[in-house]
Amino acid sequence: MNDGAQGHAAGVYLVDKPAGITSLDVVRRLKKLIAPVRMGHTGTLDPMATGVLAVCVGEATKLVPYMRLEPKKYQGDLQLGLVTDSWDITGKVVENNEVPAFSVERLEQVFGELEGLQSLEPPVFSAIKHKGRPLYTYARQGVVVDTPPRETFIEEFRLLRREGDLLAFELTCSRGTYVRAVVHEMGKRLGCGACLQSLRRLQCGRFKIEDAFPLEELEAFIESSRQVEALLPPADVLDHLDAFHVEGQSERTVLHGGPLRDADAGYGDALEGRLGERFRIMIGGDLAAVAEARSDSQGVFLQPIRVLLRAA
Repeated sequence: MNDGAQGHAAGVYLVDKPAGITSLDVVRRLKKLIAPVRMGHTGTLDPMATGVLAVCVGEATKLVPYMRLEPKKYQGDLQLGLVTDSWDITGKVVENNEVPAFSVERLEQVFGELEGLQSLEPPVFSAIKHKGRPLYTYARQGVVVDTPPRETFIEEFRLLRREGDLLAFELTCSRGTYVRAVVHEMGKRLGCGACLQSLRRLQCGRFKIEDAFPLEELEAFIESSRQVEALLPPADVLDHLDAFHVEGQSERTVLHGGPLRDADAGYGDALEGRLGERFRIMIGGDLAAVAEARSDSQGVFLQPIRVLLRAA
């Protein structure tokens, strides 16, 4: 275990999650190699799924509400004719139907119908809460729970190729979308049923698969005390937010959560018409705080709403 200052550095590890383990398992494996530090992931992937998983370390765990986590982009395969209780290939088969000879045009039509704002039935094997308990706890006990449909936005859902009853697809969607639910709905519309056969997440907002490290490679980095090389710093994690750099007395103001006026941050007219928006406050090259543009009788100011650095 590395127990030096590097082990406590804040930031985000982008992991290419392997199949067969949970997202929480990824966090547990990394945590074993790093000195005691707060750690958690964003955007759960099912055990069968692979792809980009953002693991937040230290103070970066406080930044999740401000991260850009949409859109989410996936590639996967769905199996026509097969319906399981979990709506993916790992579940118990409940239907095995003959698949009609669908034309490519018919398949593409249904893919297109599922684009836009959709109201989809959630999977019974999911972490959605009902009376304080995840749905999967009811499903494992054979208890049927009537859950309302969930709204989701599907930006793009397209057929990549067909190999028999296996369809390769690409899906771009909003947060909270269960890909299994999209596939299940497609099977219902085609009349033969369908289940998710494989899934790989390529993007989760700002986080992309090309920037992710395979889990074993990342573990090797940490074990050789090179973890900082793989750690995305907080300032980069929130690089979709405009930044203001402060120094001198203004640094103390920020670190104590005080409001920043134009004389402190030098934002001039940059906040015009941007009340309610969030900004990065930088000290040196580090993210000191996330602030929100507000106004009072004295004018517009930046109010720190999440301070990361500690006052000396």
